[in-house]
Amino acid sequence: MTGGGSGRMRPLHISGNGRYFEYQDGTPFPWIADTVWTLPQRIKADDVDYLMRKRREQGFTMLQIVALDPERDEEMRSPAGEPALVNGDLLTPNERYFAYLDWTIDRAEQHGLYVLLLPVWGQLVTGDNWMGGRFNIVVDERNAYEYARWLGHRYHDHPNVLWCLGGDRQPLHEGKDYRDIWRRMAEGLAKGVLGKDLRYDRDFEEWRHLPITYHPSCISQDECSTMSFWNDDEAWIGFVMLQSGHGKESKNWRLVANEYRREHIRPVWDGEPAYEQMPTSWPPRGEFHDSWMVRRRAYWSLFAGAFGYTYGHCSVWSSISEKERNTMFRYDWFDALDAEGANQIRYLRAFIESTDIMACQPMDDSVLATAERDEGITRHIQVCRDGGRSRYYVYLPSGGSVNLQLPDGDSTHWVWWFNPRSGECQGIDGNRISVARRADGIAHVQAPGQGNGQDWIAIIGSRADDGVSVPIIVGDYGESKEEKPDGVDKIFAW
Repeated sequence: MTGGGSGRMRPLHISGNGRYFEYQDGTPFPWIADTVWTLPQRIKADDVDYLMRKRREQGFTMLQIVALDPERDEEMRSPAGEPALVNGDLLTPNERYFAYLDWTIDRAEQHGLYVLLLPVWGQLVTGDNWMGGRFNIVVDERNAYEYARWLGHRYHDHPNVLWCLGGDRQPLHEGKDYRDIWRRMAEGLAKGVLGKDLRYDRDFEEWRHLPITYHPSCISQDECSTMSFWNDDEAWIGFVMLQSGHGKESKNWRLVANEYRREHIRPVWDGEPAYEQMPTSWPPRGEFHDSWMVRRRAYWSLFAGAFGYTYGHCSVWSSISEKERNTMFRYDWFDALDAEGANQIRYLRAFIESTDIMACQPMDDSVLATAERDEGITRHIQVCRDGGRSRYYVYLPSGGSVNLQLPDGDSTHWVWWFNPRSGECQGIDGNRISVARRADGIAHVQAPGQGNGQDWIAIIGSRADDGVSVPIIVGDYGESKEEKPDGVDKIFAW
């Protein structure tokens, strides 16, 4: 088994304005990822196709996975029991283990899925994890470059592979500075993927051909970004990841807005928000994130300027088997694939692909009447504006009504209501409504429902010829008969 790709998928690059990813023809890429971090170690070959086919049908376009992750198994073995490293040495990778990773990435390409690949999880650098467990330190400044060069070369011809460093650890951790380790790893990737000797703080234009991000931890809401401990001189950082975290009160729209306003523009997205069915506190106290909590983070972040969104499920990221279920991991990974929030991803994708959301301008709360400026975690209204088509997109996490300060002009606007729970798009009074306007220019709109879990999106425009047809139609994201891969090849002797 080699690391060669089939070449079926189109490579991605960062848009000219630095805000999002796009295909080579300039079409925006709908980045909707799933955190299947431990897939190469815990999902058997016979199940990989099912998982990938399911995620594609649900509208996912990206999988976030880790090449070396000791979180669930310190020896980092494949599902067949092959250890990732010979004698635990980063410079002696086990070919049989990485052959399975090759196969997994190839399968993702055949299913039309991109992969955000982490060479190592952060605890292999720092020696500890988020739960306080201690681990052997495997990665250091001496071997980081050579391993990354080897891995980058292995997948240099895979158009569906993008790169992420960090792995849930900040580069400054418990008084130690690990930044040079990550810099060497980035430079190793450049050598392996591009065949070029690039400096981490130079060659900005060259690094654009190898977009890399950094996966931060969530220490606090002030220290949860790629850029929390880096600065703009780090040329290797091509896009910004946030970990808004698994707490209940995270206001991720603020985090996105902070990065969106940076002078050095980089695409930003919430790459590890609250996972569905993840405890809302640590240690767990019996409350878990439901689909509504997941949806809020998705639309808040998109409307605040993010280029995409990453979903996660408590039992999927860790590939929990039936026998491993407990009070925290309450489902096995197979059943968890059909969680309510995961099945609603197709509606999120439909919204992204049916609108010009990537080109939208986030609006601050000045567009809202004073009474509507509620920062509460169930009430915060996020608005963005499509300048090209003069449309407003308004996310109301609890439905209800909102007063908007729309531009002067015709008092009659067309309004559609998009239901992110069902994918339905509905109008009122013949698919358009007359927005009530006060003399001071305030427009009042009322969602079809309100209350916890009753989130709605108002799509508002003023062009008469622009609001006639349904603006969002949910498509079929499953694989065609021609695209569907053959059955799993029994290529692994074990």
